[in-house]
Amino acid sequence: MSIKTIPACLTWIFDALLESRYNAMAMPDATSIRPARPEEARVIRRMVGGAGLDPTSLRWENFLVAEKGGRVIGIGQVKPYRGARELGSLVVLNAYRRQGIGAAIVRALIEREPGALFLLCRDRLESYYARFGFRRVGLRDLHGAVRLKYAFAQLGRVAGVRVIAMRRA
Repeated sequence: MSIKTIPACLTWIFDALLESRYNAMAMPDATSIRPARPEEARVIRRMVGGAGLDPTSLRWENFLVAEKGGRVIGIGQVKPYRGARELGSLVVLNAYRRQGIGAAIVRALIEREPGALFLLCRDRLESYYARFGFRRVGLRDLHGAVRLKYAFAQLGRVAGVRVIAMRRA
């Protein structure tokens, strides 16, 4: 191994270590991801409302929850529409953010979905969802209710809110 190849090897090893640390960022001990229960419908509505997210189509049956110590600390769902399925309502309580909980919920939701999955989010979240294979799409690429929601969300631009649509094949 020449002197010139050592820095490249060290860079590769350093990058691999950082990636494994990032990907293996364990959720807090005793945190589990599971389907929501009927009695958690009120908690789900409160969390979605508190985050200022779309309050429509909040059926507890579509949600997965992250639970720690008997408390729901994160939620997410896939909304089934005719012709499209939308990942949405992803919320993690402030005290538990940046611990991989939201990512674990997204991965679990994706695993349950065999086909294309859409989402609408603020443009600043594009890189977050790109990690999971979502790519930005335009209005023509959307279907059914997701297309209508996206078109309606564009009205938010007047107030400075930029919403984008993304798709995972």
